Amino acid sequence: MKNYIVGSLAAAALLSGVAVAQAPQPSAAPNEDALQINQIQVVGTHNSYAMPADPRVIALMAPRLATLMQSMVKTLSPEKAAAMQDEHPGGITDMAKTLDYVQMPIQAQLRSGVRSLEIDMQPDPKGGAYADPLPYRQLREQGATDLAPIYRDELAKPGMKVFHVADLDFRSQCPTLKSCLTILKQWSDSEPNHSPVFILLEPKLSGLDKAIPGATAVPPFDKAAFEEVDDSIRTILGRDKVFTPDDLRGDMPTLEAAALARRWPTVAQARGKFLFLYLVPGMNLPAFAPYLDGRPSLQGRMAFVQGKAGMAHTAFMLFDNALTRGADIRDAVQKGYLVRTRADIDTADARNNDGARRDAALASGAQIVSTDYLTAPNIYANDYHLAPFARAWRCNVRTSRCTTAK
Repeated sequence: MKNYIVGSLAAAALLSGVAVAQAPQPSAAPNEDALQINQIQVVGTHNSYAMPADPRVIALMAPRLATLMQSMVKTLSPEKAAAMQDEHPGGITDMAKTLDYVQMPIQAQLRSGVRSLEIDMQPDPKGGAYADPLPYRQLREQGATDLAPIYRDELAKPGMKVFHVADLDFRSQCPTLKSCLTILKQWSDSEPNHSPVFILLEPKLSGLDKAIPGATAVPPFDKAAFEEVDDSIRTILGRDKVFTPDDLRGDMPTLEAAALARRWPTVAQARGKFLFLYLVPGMNLPAFAPYLDGRPSLQGRMAFVQGKAGMAHTAFMLFDNALTRGADIRDAVQKGYLVRTRADIDTADARNNDGARRDAALASGAQIVSTDYLTAPNIYANDYHLAPFARAWRCNVRTSRCTTAK
């Protein structure tokens, strides 16, 4: 439900070593660590923190959301409607299907080779905004006493929260940004020579309150919210563990100029580090004014921001659908930008055991390829999946010469 949805148990087993059914994968050359990070490819997860919603919540809320989404689609401009169709080719009105995926524990993901995680953020400066979700209140009124647990004590405290959609998909392995960052820090300290990890950040800009009575009003993602994110990253992980826009830009006039000049660090230089990359919901860049104002190339910031060619801050782009945007992805990565795409979207690819989008994503050269299905058989009992690469990354055939695995 990226970009256009309103507002928009982890498995216990470690990943199996089963490889994706596809053409032979390229392996890195002997001087693999000399490759720059824009010359590699990693497997990541989508909504990496997620825990399955209580089925009763979906049964209660899905009909409301279906009606809401159908009404919203009718109000979209032709351009936005086309973009929504491209990003959600299977549609997003059936929430029971759209939200039907299960993520393993974050540490297990990282230890098994995942090198990109996605974190959705909901502001909560006063605390408690999300501690008693609407459907839980309504289900308790109906007599429910065994609702799937949430971290109420953590949710009651002030600070940025991490989950997907308020009052719908709100169960999370790490309910606060600080707890998510602490997991990253603990894992990184235990494996200090790990290859670079790309952390996608999505700020939630609204909730369901304007359409559903009693739903939570999501506080604005304002200057204080953006500052909180930067401060949390800097305080918990430490500046030395983060590759920032300043590190890329150096003495170049703009951040985009540095990306186009391919000033990305090598894998060796980026070992032990994280890169934070903001997704821009609906390409609503005005919402990012508090982060960009006075810092057109993200001077002093801890995270990159998704952009378009010609923007001073653009070093990172997003094209979710590699089946329709493959040419755009290839063009962007060959120019020097970082790109994220998705191997599967809204569960349809996995349900249908259809690897076409996954294979197009891998072939596109996008440095970050996200999936909801790391193992086979998947939760639909078929073989669709995308396993992390053996070394947690592989040489990117679109940006460098790679040897071919036999």
